[in-house]
Amino acid sequence: MQLPTLQHNITPTDAFGEGSELVQNALDQNSIDHLIFGTPFQVGTLIIGLVYILFIVRYWDFLRYFIISSIGIHQSNRDKTHINPAEQRNIEVIMIMLGVILLSLTAVRVCGVGFPHLLEGIEPTNVIWIVGGVVLVGLISIILFQYVVLSIASFVCGRTDIGKGLLETKLLYTAVYFVTVIPFGIMFLLSESMMATVGFWGMLLCTLIALIIFVKETFLFFVWQKISILHWFLYLCALEIFPLTLYLAPILRSECL
Repeated sequence: MQLPTLQHNITPTDAFGEGSELVQNALDQNSIDHLIFGTPFQVGTLIIGLVYILFIVRYWDFLRYFIISSIGIHQSNRDKTHINPAEQRNIEVIMIMLGVILLSLTAVRVCGVGFPHLLEGIEPTNVIWIVGGVVLVGLISIILFQYVVLSIASFVCGRTDIGKGLLETKLLYTAVYFVTVIPFGIMFLLSESMMATVGFWGMLLCTLIALIIFVKETFLFFVWQKISILHWFLYLCALEIFPLTLYLAPILRSECL
């Protein structure tokens, strides 16, 4: 004969009085707070800010020119600046590297504050390295995938000029995007309450504007090259949307579960 089991669902307040809470929950919250505002997190953010300021001071005329001109002038119709192509490419690559690292730290902050259950099973001191590392590797993998596929496709089709033009457009507008989003990102990472909210929504607004401008620029590039709009649509689906969905699908699936 199986005896019935009795289960009682009581809260810490019912058992130990007012002001009581589970020790494990308090430790988890303290660990998350230490993770977000700890020394490695702040040092990484401050290094990004310092390098960003140095580049703004050094190449202000160049960056201002492309930010303003990217709003309404198609790249193929722009006048050349005094920056030579090799130096321009170095600026774009460095700004993209800073932006990718910033997005990795942003993912750590978002997970720590908004989705702490995604960090279950990870030591609090390792979260910044594991989550940041996964995001960093994922973003770099997407960039390499797009570069390799675009290079191979343009070579097979015998139109390397189109592949080169799309790569230059993508590098330029990705760099311009990070120039505008990094200040809001630093505000979001180092601030609390109201300022962090302003930084977060500023990042989303910059992202939306950058996406609209990039879609417009790629569309005009295909029109200027007299390529079918169908090929432009296939390019967006295969090289821009597909890698992101492939990368974000496991995260969204785990969140739904």
